[in-house]
Amino acid sequence: MKKRPWKSSLTAIMLGAMIVQGGTAAWAAEPSTPTVVAPTVNYGLTSDIRAAIKSVGETPTATGSQLAVTVRLYNGGTTQNRVPEHELRLQTSSGISYTLKPSASNKASLQPKEIAELVYFAAIDSKEIGKIESLSFVNVDLYAYPKVETTLLSMPTNQVWYGGTGSAALESIASTEWGQEFTISGVNSGLTYKTVESSLQNTATGRVAVVTVLVSNPGAGRETVPAFRIDAQSESKNYEGKRTEVAPVVLAAGETTYIHYAIPVESGVTLTNVVVLSTDTFVPKDGGQPSELATAKLAINWPVDGANATAAAYTIGKPITFNAQAKVIDKSTEVSLMELHLHENPGEGYKTAVAKFKLTNTSTTPVATPAFLTELTSKLGASYQGVRQTNVTTMLNPGLSYVVSYSYIVPQSEDSESFALKILDAQAAAPYTTTIAALQTDVQKEEADAPLSLYPFDLKINDISTSMQTTAQLTYTYKLRMDLSITQQENVVVDNNFSKLRFEIIDPAGRLVGAKDASFAGPNKLVSGVQMMDVSNFSTDQFTYPFTIHVYEIIETQNGTAKRLLKIIK
Repeated sequence: MKKRPWKSSLTAIMLGAMIVQGGTAAWAAEPSTPTVVAPTVNYGLTSDIRAAIKSVGETPTATGSQLAVTVRLYNGGTTQNRVPEHELRLQTSSGISYTLKPSASNKASLQPKEIAELVYFAAIDSKEIGKIESLSFVNVDLYAYPKVETTLLSMPTNQVWYGGTGSAALESIASTEWGQEFTISGVNSGLTYKTVESSLQNTATGRVAVVTVLVSNPGAGRETVPAFRIDAQSESKNYEGKRTEVAPVVLAAGETTYIHYAIPVESGVTLTNVVVLSTDTFVPKDGGQPSELATAKLAINWPVDGANATAAAYTIGKPITFNAQAKVIDKSTEVSLMELHLHENPGEGYKTAVAKFKLTNTSTTPVATPAFLTELTSKLGASYQGVRQTNVTTMLNPGLSYVVSYSYIVPQSEDSESFALKILDAQAAAPYTTTIAALQTDVQKEEADAPLSLYPFDLKINDISTSMQTTAQLTYTYKLRMDLSITQQENVVVDNNFSKLRFEIIDPAGRLVGAKDASFAGPNKLVSGVQMMDVSNFSTDQFTYPFTIHVYEIIETQNGTAKRLLKIIK
């Protein structure tokens, strides 16, 4: 006998809160307004056990169709109650009924106040299933002849996912714009979600779309992020995503965090939507391999120009503001961009940009040096990955600042005077990256007579000259005589990890005839005043004059030595 919807006041309120959240979403006009979700109707299966539909899906396959249903049960009684023997059947608009197989993991009974989900599945060799209108719990008495069938409960299927790709396939589910807060209908959770960033990243195995979702817990208790999936779609194909977080993500009351989805896509594909799907596991009773059943709940428009973090105007030297959920940088570590220079590299065929960050430990105990990545984006949208200096101190002592340099190789044609500088977290969604800060800043210009800036040093070359001497082998070697003025900022640690100066002697034919590296730290460091430097690592049997001296800042990186041209002295 068909049961009536269960609507008694007090128990209905409990079920509305505990058994399910879901229904048809009504999207608010303002992006900042949370999505309002209508409660799902609950039905009486027995006097104590109530039922609600979590998901119903009809998905096309290569040979036919796949039917998947998940029903949530709640035991409102005070004792353990057995789930009545039943078959689960789907009824279509054409009057056809399909019987689905239960998962081996389905519970046979429920403890008092317990919630359980029953999963059902069937593979049908037909592509003409049609519209699904209802599902029923049917008790079949096999011991009676002829057999007796009793309908225990019939529930209308107001939301069905019909699978497929393209805009037509999404008509059966709710939709919204990127950045709109939403909940997942039918999923037993009070958490809310919002898409905040998307990026297409190239990896060794191909192109991947990475989607970052902000999760919020507006409730009064702890909640675990439920199992769900985010896929990407083009007009002709679906691309399956996977959450990068392996361990369960648990949020305390009022807490927010990021979760991330990696979606392998084809090169050159134009994405139209991301699709949020609830997921359940079906375990065959014959001992076969478990399979994941996914049912789409919500379609979100893919941002036309990407949904990367907007670069905010930034002043060199100011502390950088990071996303509140960024975990790669300790809260007591203050990070500031102190330099951003772009220079020619004569003879190298490319330009080099160098960014220097000051890391300050504002606490009273040592903290780990943050390992973040960086990326420069030009005015035309070209992005250049930064390479961090090879050797970096592992710990930051309290009250002190340390300098970490990043270099970028850019083409000779790059003429941007302002860049968007992204600071990236390579750990939260590893092996992919997410943006934790984005800055818009101008490239610093060198004035002809001004001191050279190599934070935390200011270097002024008062005079420099070259002398030549002949060796016993009748070859020539060179010495540099320099008069320097060097000033250093206080409380900034400089050690052997810091960048060095390289002096190169170039003859009139453009040949390198001598080179020497000099350090700002150690026993033979550069100091203010007059000093001599032996440039004897090259020798030549031909003497030419005059010479040109190229002064570089050099940074050792995992990709080799990065050079920043500081000055040419003739």
